[in-house]
Amino acid sequence: MSARLLLVVSGLAASGKTTVGKALSERLSVPLLDKDTILEALFDSLGCDDRQQRHSLSRASDEVLYRLAAEASGTAVVVNWWNHDTAPARLHTISPSLVEVFCECPVEVAAARFVARERHRGHMDHLRTPEDHEEGLQRMRETFRGPLRLSELLVTVDTSRAVDHDALAERVRSAIDRMLV
Repeated sequence: MSARLLLVVSGLAASGKTTVGKALSERLSVPLLDKDTILEALFDSLGCDDRQQRHSLSRASDEVLYRLAAEASGTAVVVNWWNHDTAPARLHTISPSLVEVFCECPVEVAAARFVARERHRGHMDHLRTPEDHEEGLQRMRETFRGPLRLSELLVTVDTSRAVDHDALAERVRSAIDRMLV
């Protein structure tokens, strides 16, 4: 097995990826690499004046996340809203040892959370109209493809309700143990 193991947390926007990632990081005593942490640091240091700049900073954050994951030693939890077309190949070039933790959440639940949550101002959520939200919901319904399916080691967690993070950490440990066999 490679010295680097990535626990890749995936799912819809507002499905609970960051919450799950933080819980796994704490319970497994491994670093957390979360794309939104990087993005919000860029907002704070560079500012963000419009949607185009936000998009550019978001893509730059993706690149930083991949670089940090590639430089990680040992195990790390990596959280992002992954691009299904490009992420699997990129993650496999970083490490052949991948465990995906998929946050399963109905589109309607994730969309309601997305509208209700408060994020860093740089995300430009304050510019979204009800029509923008409805369009986003429709786009999620039409395009979301579920887990990335990075390997046979897929741990699915229902994040539409409270998650037992201790039990989830045990399930992830079990998946890691299966990888080591």
